[in-house]
Amino acid sequence: MPQAAGVLVTATIVTLMFSLGLGLKQYPFLLLRDRPGFLWRVLLGTCVLVPLAGLALVLLPMQGVLSRPAWVAMALMLACPSAPLILFRVRSSGGTAELAARLQIAAALLAIVTIPLMEILSRAGAGLVGWDAAEWGIRPSEVAGQVLKVQVLPVIAGVLLGQWQPQLAQRCSRALGTLATLLLLGMMVALLLLSGRELVPFLQQNLVALAGMAVLSALSLAIGYGLAGRDPLERRTVALVTGMRNTGLAAQLALIYGQGIPGLIPGILAYVLITVIVCTLFLKWQQRQLAPTG
Repeated sequence: MPQAAGVLVTATIVTLMFSLGLGLKQYPFLLLRDRPGFLWRVLLGTCVLVPLAGLALVLLPMQGVLSRPAWVAMALMLACPSAPLILFRVRSSGGTAELAARLQIAAALLAIVTIPLMEILSRAGAGLVGWDAAEWGIRPSEVAGQVLKVQVLPVIAGVLLGQWQPQLAQRCSRALGTLATLLLLGMMVALLLLSGRELVPFLQQNLVALAGMAVLSALSLAIGYGLAGRDPLERRTVALVTGMRNTGLAAQLALIYGQGIPGLIPGILAYVLITVIVCTLFLKWQQRQLAPTG
């Protein structure tokens, strides 16, 4: 089952990222040309500040309290930007989907550098809470290779096809988007089947970790909200970009490198659940904030 789940997770990420590249209507790197300061602020927030906030939370108030599966799950989720589900969230909440897609692509490209870097920092920090670095055994070059294969190359392929054959890309984008959604649902079901018996015990035994996940989810949203600028729709969009993490990529890294850590997949699923709850509360608050006053 773990091997089949790994194949499904990989196929899901590749399809999602390829369809993301296809879906951009114009040149995807206009932000780098027109708004470089804005782009680099957001990338700094989602790729660097968010995972560093998690590391700081573990090393300071929660040092020695979190279990190893909880801490590693948090570290993986926080280190993996460019959440595929963000476009659905942005569209349904009235945000700017085109902006979210451009930020996703930029974060996916930068992740090939930042994820291995955060792995090094997280491994050093985890040593303070009993995480055996030798057992984890990840080399930064391996992490970079995985991110390149499943996230960066599919995005670039989609973008290039979209620029070369825009009509074909437009036709394929909808079909692949539907397929990617189905694969994403299948991936979540597979992960639940893989760790269903462990999920409830994990939730019961890691209440402090759940609270920490909620704090980090809220802090991730706040980082994006604060870095976005004054435009209310961009604030909402950027907050979701930084707040939602790439579950598929985190799960793939866990299935490949974290098989010696029981409870890691339940930890990732718990973080996803907490993030969905926190993002829903954030969007409800945003609706009240942006509602016209009579």
